Amino acid sequence: MKKGKTFTVKGTLTRADWETTKYSGYTGQPVALQFKAKGATAYKTVKTVTSGSKGALTTTVKAFTDGSYRYSFAGTTTTGAATATGDYVDVK
Repeated sequence: MKKGKTFTVKGTLTRADWETTKYSGYTGQPVALQFKAKGATAYKTVKTVTSGSKGALTTTVKAFTDGSYRYSFAGTTTTGAATATGDYVDVK
């Protein structure tokens, strides 16, 4: 990824639907986009997005340094917290 280039980070927030016994999108929920720079030990929240239709998560960020991005959902009273595995971005 070229330094300064804007790219899109996508994901989907789902939860179990006990009536259909399947997973379905969880809409209208705040989800943190987190970043961990190469060599760092912890992720930091860079922005919060709201899950859209069918739980879609989409936002854009600018590439500034090597590191990993992930989405993290804090949970609600009816749905547990969940954190995705980080995806690494190599910035040139």
